[in-house]
Amino acid sequence: MADKKKTVLPDVLMREKLQKIALNEKAKASRVVGSDKGSGSDSKREDGPGSKIYAAIDDSLADLRYYFLEGEYRDKIADLFNRNESQFDRLGITPRRFLEFARESFDRFKQLQKKMPLEPMNKKGWEYLERSLLELIGKLNEKFNK
Repeated sequence: MADKKKTVLPDVLMREKLQKIALNEKAKASRVVGSDKGSGSDSKREDGPGSKIYAAIDDSLADLRYYFLEGEYRDKIADLFNRNESQFDRLGITPRRFLEFARESFDRFKQLQKKMPLEPMNKKGWEYLERSLLELIGKLNEKFNK
């Protein structure tokens, strides 16, 4: 008879669980370090008009698909959302949905440029993402604000 082969599924699940825990700890550590700085931008993230997008970004950092939000591009995407927040409220686009649009746009850029799956975002990628999101906002406004 055929011998039962040992499955690697428990190992994979354990590794994913440990990676998720590590990402959560890293996000918590960065929040603690960020709160120690005491700069004005941190208070903007905690409360006020721009807090929704930063909360959505913090929640999405645990998901590997949103790896490109780390670093300087986090603030750029948040700024882009905050500039158009009133339009998003009218259109019913949540901050989480906006981040999905950004991720899909960056994925398209990587496919067009034949980049590796976890390639970090660069200036060219940001320009494509920003242009794509602004075009999407314009098209949505044309369609729904008649």
